[in-house]
Amino acid sequence: MKYKKLISTFLMVVSFIFILSSCGDGGGSAEGNFNGSVDISGKLLAPDGQTPIAGAVVYVPKVTSQQDSSPIFIQSSTQCESPPEQYIAATCTAADGSFSLKVNVTGNKLTLKFKKGAFKKVLSVDLKSSKLNLGNVNLPSDPDQGAPKMAVVTGWYDAIQNVLAKLGFGSVSSGQLDLGTEKFDLYDGNGYLDDAKYPNFDTLFVDNDGNGKPDIYNYDIVFINCGNDYEDSILTDSSKISIIRDYVEQGGRLYVTDLSYDFVEQVFPEFIDFYGSDSVPENNPENRNEAEVGNGGITTEADVLDNTMADWLVTVSCVDSSDNSVDCIDTSTKKVHIEGFLSGWVVINGPHPSHVSDVKIWVKGEVSWSSGSGVKPLTVSFSVGKGKVLYTSYHTEPGYSINGLLPQERILQYLVFF
Repeated sequence: MKYKKLISTFLMVVSFIFILSSCGDGGGSAEGNFNGSVDISGKLLAPDGQTPIAGAVVYVPKVTSQQDSSPIFIQSSTQCESPPEQYIAATCTAADGSFSLKVNVTGNKLTLKFKKGAFKKVLSVDLKSSKLNLGNVNLPSDPDQGAPKMAVVTGWYDAIQNVLAKLGFGSVSSGQLDLGTEKFDLYDGNGYLDDAKYPNFDTLFVDNDGNGKPDIYNYDIVFINCGNDYEDSILTDSSKISIIRDYVEQGGRLYVTDLSYDFVEQVFPEFIDFYGSDSVPENNPENRNEAEVGNGGITTEADVLDNTMADWLVTVSCVDSSDNSVDCIDTSTKKVHIEGFLSGWVVINGPHPSHVSDVKIWVKGEVSWSSGSGVKPLTVSFSVGKGKVLYTSYHTEPGYSINGLLPQERILQYLVFF
């Protein structure tokens, strides 16, 4: 009997030692404690849970308790901005939103941060294995969770609010934003919104909340749709022009489409040479509405000049004006089909000579206007101070109900995050 008890005790001790050794191999424990490397992967998507986010920086921030060591930036098929703080490992998301990085950690939790333009997300990750696949990671639509605060000014043409809603910043019915579901602030630029629910465009230049600055400064991004009723009152007021310029210089992002181009020309005249009087000095704005000379009814097979955008367009779905599925881009030529040019669309000649290196041309195409035809820039951007300005000549949204997205809508969706 004693012999059997000794054998039983011996087996219990051996089992206990085996369990301890299994938990102490440096690769993790039942509680998820690590002292080694972890492979992290996943895919970053827009708030809609479908649209991939290309060229976002994904990184593990450095904490004060960590020893000084050279940070590791994992090379990716795309490029992205550097992390805005000290980090121990980082990478960029690929065209399809995928990412992977290896990081040395100690502990059972890890903070992972994502940043693309004005968009941010922070994840606290529980470590349970040396290989961690996060699956789909959606950027937030709520500013309280890391989404930028956005204002959209309505216009007679285009409806950027619909493009944003299709990205997950609101509910959509028959291709249109369901008013009241938007995760951004709508401002009435053409008298079509309920005054009891939505403020007018000009209130952006008033300090309604008493914080000492006009309300435009409350937003990370301001979208101005094509054609609105406030150009005369805003763009003839030097104080309002100064406010717009200072807003961008202080870090704001301004997105303008088609007939609203004077919110670029009158405020930032030195960057873009719009069609008009060649004798006007670069730093002086030309006469308003002078560049509205494009021929209506045309289409173009436009060149996408940014490789990451071109690769991204392969990963998303598009439709034509009849809502039939089409390729977003011709992969052999890197051309996209752009339609919906109405008479009087705005023609860009190109960057002004002194700012060629400051202006990025994203899309250009063969078009025609009142006095000629040729290849012209159609989507451009530039930085001013800490902020950015984006302008597109063509309509970014069809103006009629389709459930899918035209290639030109996809281009704007991509640039929402630049």
